Amino acid sequence: MIASRSHLHAPFRTLAAGIAAVLGMAGQAQAQSLTPDEAPEAWVAYAENATRTLTTWLEADEAAAIDLRQELDQLRSSPDQPTESLELRLWVSADGVVTRVEPAPRAPLKASAALRGVVDGRRLPPPPKGMLQPLRLAVQLEPPA
Repeated sequence: MIASRSHLHAPFRTLAAGIAAVLGMAGQAQAQSLTPDEAPEAWVAYAENATRTLTTWLEADEAAAIDLRQELDQLRSSPDQPTESLELRLWVSADGVVTRVEPAPRAPLKASAALRGVVDGRRLPPPPKGMLQPLRLAVQLEPPA
């Protein structure tokens, strides 16, 4: 069943869920993470800006964004409820290009592909020097108005 037009334009709620990184050191990976309270102010401001930009991309009238909203819309527990939160990890190059996005492992494959279509290769401002990555965000499609 195709979602109604009002479902396709339901707003996203994007939540900054913390800033974390996986850093390779001497050939082995060591995971590090920081809560927003622990992170430098510039990192938190960057994550908030990235969150607003990501929300704009997800709400766009482009085919990939519409496909993603349709996929998420089908996962609602009921039509008047928001979708389940979809956790994302986002990597951004030094020049601001989104080089990689990964949804949580439990995300549906179609939603994962649609998400990559919306986000991969898009440009954000360059991240602050030394900022840990990936950014960890969560998105949720609100119920239609």
